[in-house]
Amino acid sequence: MSVVKNLKAALNWQMVLAAFFILLPTVLGFYHGVQGRIVIADPEMSDQNFSKTVLYMFDHQWYSAKALVVNRGYKDIDDIPAYLRGRHFPVYWGGPVEDKDRVFILDLIPETGGTPVALKFDEIVKENPDILQQVEKNPERYRVFVGYTGWGFLQFESEKESGGWKVTPYLSFVFDNKLSPNDLWDEVLKYSDDKKKPHILERQKS
Repeated sequence: MSVVKNLKAALNWQMVLAAFFILLPTVLGFYHGVQGRIVIADPEMSDQNFSKTVLYMFDHQWYSAKALVVNRGYKDIDDIPAYLRGRHFPVYWGGPVEDKDRVFILDLIPETGGTPVALKFDEIVKENPDILQQVEKNPERYRVFVGYTGWGFLQFESEKESGGWKVTPYLSFVFDNKLSPNDLWDEVLKYSDDKKKPHILERQKS
């Protein structure tokens, strides 16, 4: 019986320690993974949804991750929300999650500085009803996405570890629209492979 009790006690301590290390990042509030960085599909990516995609990781916590595909325009304009149709700005496919109704506005030059901030349209429009007009007037500052790419608990870390994704520092040229989607993927891939030292361009507030 003493052996069984000792075994149970050991297992209980293991569970306590496991829970401690899982919850520690949340308690301390410091875990942001690769938030604010660029994620690129590996050349051997088997999922055709993400073949040769470049993504911006706008939210990364220990329990989930969210990113936007930056090099794919939305193909079927009839599938996007009606209030986005006929606007004087392009609409991008952010990923397969809620890709017909979830709208994000990416602020490339946030007032707080730093890397771009993804704003949920249904939240920001309550504070700023004219946000779409601002997007039309400031195409260098804003980009509109429908849908996003999401991962569950440690899913992104697992896929990255298995070779599905590569990560680079933040590279502002991915939003400059000077390269075709495939050329952009080719260019960012050079940075992830450390073939040359990244030159990170700082965007200044206008």
